[in-house]
Amino acid sequence: MSLDIGMQALENILKSPGNNCCYDCGESDCSWASVTIGCFLCIRCSGIHRQLGVHISRVRSVQLDNWTLDDCVNLKKYGNRRLPDIYEVNKPEVYKKPDSRSHSMLIEHWIRAKYEWKEFHVDCTQLPFYVKGVKSGTLYKKGKERGCWLARHFMLDRTNRKIIYYDKANTQGQKQLGLIPLDGCFVLMVDEKLVDRQNCLHILYRSGRAMRSIYVAGTTVRETVEWFYAIRSLQTQLGYSGNCVDTVFESYLEKTPKDGKGQWRKRWCILVADRIFYYKNILDPFPKGEVKLSKTDTVEKLHCIPKHVKSGADYIFTLTTSNRTYYWGTPSEELCTTWIQKIDRVIKDLYV
Repeated sequence: MSLDIGMQALENILKSPGNNCCYDCGESDCSWASVTIGCFLCIRCSGIHRQLGVHISRVRSVQLDNWTLDDCVNLKKYGNRRLPDIYEVNKPEVYKKPDSRSHSMLIEHWIRAKYEWKEFHVDCTQLPFYVKGVKSGTLYKKGKERGCWLARHFMLDRTNRKIIYYDKANTQGQKQLGLIPLDGCFVLMVDEKLVDRQNCLHILYRSGRAMRSIYVAGTTVRETVEWFYAIRSLQTQLGYSGNCVDTVFESYLEKTPKDGKGQWRKRWCILVADRIFYYKNILDPFPKGEVKLSKTDTVEKLHCIPKHVKSGADYIFTLTTSNRTYYWGTPSEELCTTWIQKIDRVIKDLYV
């Protein structure tokens, strides 16, 4: 009888406003719940909650587990709508709440920051140091030529508005190995499946007339995400908030030569801000080229492929700029549609 009452109570709580999605990322499928915290979760976030330990978050399945009235106490007391007043009150503006499409590192850090480290808790009196734009420490940088990952000491330099890195932590008397200007610098999360390296960031910045890419990795998710937000925080404080972009899309595409004829080449393409950068390989230090988008550009799917366009790609779209028409090939209609939507969104935003 008590189990039946508990299940009925759970069903009633689920009907309350805000409890129909994951509290941590907004995913609509919330078939799990934290008994101790009092919120509903999706399967991905529930897995991270399990890693926290039952002393922080005890997770149960809404559909597979039996529920008692005691299990429902915190869910009824708090629920998804009331918890932000406890765990998110002191969240800095620069720290963006992730959604279901966000990188897994951002979601894990968000969950741990709230419940394990309590960085944004109502009782927290100090901001996390990394959102103050202050950070230094060791990151592993991928070598430009040899390709191995080498330990380097990185630090944020507010005075000179740069990221500086050295060979060793003791920087006194050492020659700087690199200077990265914060103006025009983009910091992107990297999918570990693509680079075979965990906790990795892609730093993209202007070096002379070319865009330079470096890849760095922290030893933990926490370290990497703190670097991500430390750089963004300092950029915002220095007036470079336009570089803190969240709308990034990347994948392999096939691309034609300038005249649209000849052999198609496979390129790793990244859409960031108002530019598309294309590389021969994912981890290359420099792109083969870039396309700057403008509000007069047009992008559309090719339904009738011209005879001179010889491609093995199943789906092709064009990007027409003031200079030329680019032909891009994709292996699936879904990827083709996504690229068109992403590019079109950037072009429309340029009118604002």
